[in-house]
Amino acid sequence: MKLLFVSRLTALLTLLFTIAGQAAPVYVQAGPGSFNHAALDLLESRHDDAYHRLYSGTPENTYAAAVTETAWAFSALANSTINGQLVPAIVKAMRNYKVTELSAAVRMPIEMCVFGVDQASPITHVASHPAALKQIGQWLNTHQLQTIPVPKGTNEAARLLAQGLFEHGTVAVGSCALNSVYPELTLREVGIQDNADNHTLFALMKMETRPEQISEDEARSALAQVVNQANVLVKTRTDSAQVLFSHINRRLAQMQSVALFKAHKQRSIEDLSREAVVLSKAQEQARQQCLDTASVEAFFQAQMDAAKAIQYRYRAQWLAEGVPDKDADLVQLRNTLNQLGAAILEVLTHHLAQHGNLTPELGPMFNAELVTANLSKHDKRKLYEALQNVRRIENCQATN
Repeated sequence: MKLLFVSRLTALLTLLFTIAGQAAPVYVQAGPGSFNHAALDLLESRHDDAYHRLYSGTPENTYAAAVTETAWAFSALANSTINGQLVPAIVKAMRNYKVTELSAAVRMPIEMCVFGVDQASPITHVASHPAALKQIGQWLNTHQLQTIPVPKGTNEAARLLAQGLFEHGTVAVGSCALNSVYPELTLREVGIQDNADNHTLFALMKMETRPEQISEDEARSALAQVVNQANVLVKTRTDSAQVLFSHINRRLAQMQSVALFKAHKQRSIEDLSREAVVLSKAQEQARQQCLDTASVEAFFQAQMDAAKAIQYRYRAQWLAEGVPDKDADLVQLRNTLNQLGAAILEVLTHHLAQHGNLTPELGPMFNAELVTANLSKHDKRKLYEALQNVRRIENCQATN
């Protein structure tokens, strides 16, 4: 009777959310503050969506609930630090359930964070999920700490700590997302994982129950196929982003020639009238391509600020070394800059339409792709912050 009531209640919630134009319920592996929580946050930020989350604990429970309610399931699939990469609990669940639709995939860097009841107390014990404890071995050995495995998850370890159920000197390790769930805990350390390239692949899926349970080897094979499909989705998105980042780098790489021309002609670096022309063209193209003009203007201003910073640094360098004896054609340079500016917006428009907003996990790729000389880390950070804020206008018809 209780199960029937829950089933009917969830069905009613699904209907209400559909009528209200919001996302239907998503059954999420683990609990609030888990890495699944953080990964779904990342997926939401791509499309400015808000999922109605129903945290379901184990993968088996998550898939069972999603099948019963004909809803989405969100769970981890693979982790880069696991031998064979496939998450054992997912393999086990795949013996009874199979994926019928793969809607989206997220490959998220795993950053292990340490939470305590205060900032300064000596640490003697560390509580976390067994899989998480295996990923922080160097930190554990360095501090000579005892471990407390919490099979229910990293979020459960944080909950127990927040409720004072561990002995004094215990900390919990898990996702930094735990900070928003348990504000009474203190974030003590960030990034203690052994492997800097630690990342987990997550997916949003529709499931169905298998007619009969399959073997573990068959489940591994089935999960490997799903992982391959998810990786294709991730790669398609990252390839698109890489093209965009390459265009941005090519535009900034023209700044040495621009600085050279201005130095030979004894012109100032800043040209506000020219900036106004560039912003006006960017805004017009943004309107034609259904992009929010204010966010595009802010991004192009950030590009121009970075461009000026590069030029100033060349000027400073040439004060000591002398201006290189090379010609630079301003007309040709401006044509090239205009073409690259238009290409950046075209690629950006396609990326936002096909893959959603630019999000933090692509930041390292952005930093690696921008190799223009005299571009600082601060310049890159400001640029990517502005790029992440560019948005599409919904229900808009492009005019080009």
